[in-house]
Parts: sequence; structure tokens; C-alpha cells
Amino acid sequence: MNRVFIYILRPLNIEIMISIFIAVFLFSNNVFSQAGGQPGAFLSYGVGARALGMGGAFYAISDDATASYWNPAALTLVEKKEFSFMQAQMFEQTTLNFIGYAHPTASRGTFGVFMNQMNSGGFEKVSIKVDPNTDEIVQLENLGSYSVSERAIGLSWGRAVSSKLAFGVGIKNISRSVDVSKDSFNTIDLAMNYNASKTYRLAFGVQNIFSMKSGDTDDDFPLIFKMGQSFSLFKGSLIFDLDLSKTQGGGQNIRFGGEYWPLYWAAFRFGIMANPQIQEASFGIGIKVKGINLDVAQGIHSLGNTTKFSFGLRFGDSTRVKHDSEIRNIVRQAIQYFKSGYFSKAVEKLKVAMDADPGNQEVRNMLDKLQVAIMYVPNASGNDEIQTLIRRGIVAYVDGSDLRTAVNVLRHAYNKNPKDDKLLSLLNMIEREAGVSELTRRPEGPEMFTLIDQKIYDARQAIYEGKYDVALRRAQDILDLEPSNETALEIMGSALFLMDQKDKAKVVWEKVLEINPNNNTVKQFLD
Repeated sequence: MNRVFIYILRPLNIEIMISIFIAVFLFSNNVFSQAGGQPGAFLSYGVGARALGMGGAFYAISDDATASYWNPAALTLVEKKEFSFMQAQMFEQTTLNFIGYAHPTASRGTFGVFMNQMNSGGFEKVSIKVDPNTDEIVQLENLGSYSVSERAIGLSWGRAVSSKLAFGVGIKNISRSVDVSKDSFNTIDLAMNYNASKTYRLAFGVQNIFSMKSGDTDDDFPLIFKMGQSFSLFKGSLIFDLDLSKTQGGGQNIRFGGEYWPLYWAAFRFGIMANPQIQEASFGIGIKVKGINLDVAQGIHSLGNTTKFSFGLRFGDSTRVKHDSEIRNIVRQAIQYFKSGYFSKAVEKLKVAMDADPGNQEVRNMLDKLQVAIMYVPNASGNDEIQTLIRRGIVAYVDGSDLRTAVNVLRHAYNKNPKDDKLLSLLNMIEREAGVSELTRRPEGPEMFTLIDQKIYDARQAIYEGKYDVALRRAQDILDLEPSNETALEIMGSALFLMDQKDKAKVVWEKVLEINPNNNTVKQFLD
């Protein structure tokens, strides 16, 4: 099949415009018709025999080194360093090659780089002389042949912002050469991956949101909007993907494909490309042995069959394991600071852990609570009794499993230092979170009054006013702080007695005598 290029002996700029238009139109409109002959049309076809065996339906799957080309957000799915190479024999004298590398890190996301190149030769170049009077061709001269070459070099980066959501950005330089005409474009892509569940994933992206051009061209790269969704069954051994894309000024492209792994080392694939009519049907197979992937795909097109071969190599340690280990170490350091009372330093460490693993909900919860606590008490690293109690109370609060213990311990600390208004504010905040109905307040009696003194005063006042249930609560608050407080037990027994619960009152008063056998007041009641 010869492809003819008409070379007209006119000014250079017209030659260039006609060269680009005819070459791109003849090639792109036939081979990549879904791109509508726009610049960078070769990029719309796809890379990787695995993906192309699925009809190029790979936007939401992209879990290998080709993700740097397909979907930079999906780079976060790559756990080991990975290299990928593809060689595709398209149609007559047309080849498509790809090489890519993905480099995951433990805490800075995953980086990817790729080069994708299409070469097509066999275009005939002719010179035509036209009679200016009759517009008839008077001479036709064959000037040989020329080739068309298009190449894209890209750098991509993806990072998860939670356990479900990831974003990615890609920068590409696309250059093309048509005989003596050359031009280039720089573009930026954005992408997002959302893991809705263990079996369903959504992906969205916009390509060419920003572009710059240089060289012999008036072309502009069109915006391309992409959406992909994948669904897996049988623990991931069967997966389907449906991709939709819309090119600004062009048509809609649909791709659907599937992959089935009947054995852990062998896969079968199928897919279609449509626009919306079916443009190409494809199938393929893959073999996975340790860190090596070998894939073959066959496409059936109206212009003929196309064959793609891919080789993939994974190596190095899993960054997921390394990532988890680093996070554990950071959190361990944070907990050491935390339990030693250096709360501000613990917060700094936890922020580092969150930057490295934004989706770690356990660390997020710990950080949120500790940030609230340090608003009132930045540190409590001393060895005295009050500092120790504050430390224990905040540890219990951040742990979150027993807020009542946090309340009681901090009440005890506040009883030791009732002038500490910040400690009282922290205590009240935790009391509210724990659902305590009556918040601790600053002692209202003489200046030497402690929190327990205030509680005893309030409990006795409640007895005098006939509010026996209130007296019981005040007494219990004291016993939560000092389980052997003799006066609180006396008041509790009295309240129970006055509520006609004499058996319970007797049990409480007997505890008083265990603490102080010489308590004559209680002895009189028991006698």
C-alpha cells in the first residue's frame, strides 16, 4: 500500500502546512480515526500488550508501569519498581514502541517516566509542475519517499490522599516530524482514582489541560476528558473495565475489555474499541513468572491485523511493606513522646506520619485528639504528681477507649491544683465528650478549698435540701477520685438511708468502718 504525498513547488510555509495536513490526515484518519486526525493522535491508541489485549480499556485498572502513560493517579497501585517495554507492528511500515518505568517511594508517592514513539515510512513524495495558463499538470517527478515520526516523552507522579482516593499529574513533550517539517508540544494531564470498594474503582482525568507549542504548526492540542470504571469478581481473578473519553472538537471513544486469570500465572484477555462503531476487536494472553510479565495482543482492524508484544519486570522490595514499616516507626516515636508528656513533639511526629500516609485513620484520630489537648496543655513532662496525673489523663483521652477514666484522672489532677484554669477547660471539654451531665467547676468556697472539698460541700448541701440523688452523684464523683474517702462514703450512706434504701446504706457504712473503725458517728447508725 503506497501513500502519496503531493509536493507543490510553492513557498516553504505552504509546503509545510500541506505536508503536515496530508500526512497526519492519511495516517491518523485511517489508523486512529477515533482521534479525528488531531495532533498527538497516536497517543489515543494506547500502550502495553496487556492493556491493548483488553481493547485499551485500562484507565481504571492501570496497575503497572504503563500507568505513567494511561493514568498517573494509578501509579499509586504500583508497589515495586517496575519496567515495561512494548513493540507493536501496526500496519504497513508502521511501528509503535513504548518504554516506561515506575518508581514507588515509601512516603513521597510514585514517580513514572515513559517514552512512546510511532514511526511510519513509505510515503511517496512527488513534485508537480502546473501550467499557469491552463492549470494542467505538465510535469510529475518522483522525489523519493519520506517518513512520519511522532514521539511522546512523559514524566508522571501519583499519590494517595486517603485509603480510597489518589491524584496524579503528568507532563508530556510530544514532537513530530513529517519530512522536513518539525514541531513539538508540551502538555499537562490531571487524573484521579477512587476505590469505591474492594471490587469497584472509578477513574477520572483531563488531558492537555495546558499546552504550549513550537515549530512549524498552527495546531492546538485538544482537551480530552476521560472516565474509567473497573469491576472485579472472584477475588480479582476476573476483571472488567469500561472507558469513555471525549475529545474537544472530536467524537466520543468507548473501550470495553476484560481479563481472566484461570491460573495465578496465566491470563486471557479480550476487548473492543468503538467510536461508537467498533473500530477494532482484540484479544491477548499473558504469563506472569515471579517478577516477569510476558504479554501478547492481537488486534483485528479493517486495515488488517496488528500484533503487540510486551515485557515487564518488577524488582526490589515492596514499598507497601517499607511504607508500613516507616509509618510504624514514626508512630512509635510519637507514642514515646506522647507517653513522656512531650505532646507538641508527638504532634509533629504524627503530622509526618499523616503526610506519608494520608489514609491512615488510626493516626488521624490520634492526631486530631492530641491537637485538641495541646491547645490546653502543650506538655506535661514533669515527674511530680500533678504532671503525672495530667499525662495519664491525656493518654486515656487520646486512646479513647475509656473516657470516664480520663475524666477521673484529670479531676484528680485538678483537685491538686484548682487554680489551673487551662486544665479545667481541658477537663470540661473531655467531660462533654464523655457525656458527663454535670461539668466540674472551679471551687467556690474559701481559697484553700480543693475540688474534693467543693464536692463534699455540695453533697452535704444537697442532703440539707432533700436532693438525695444529687448528693449520691456528688459523693460518687469524690469516690471516683479517692475511692477510700471516708466523708464521701458517710454522705452516700446517709443519702441512701434517707431514700429508704437502708440495706444499701448499711453496706456503705460498713465500708466506712473498714477504713476507720473509730468512726463513732457511723457506729451509732449501725447500732
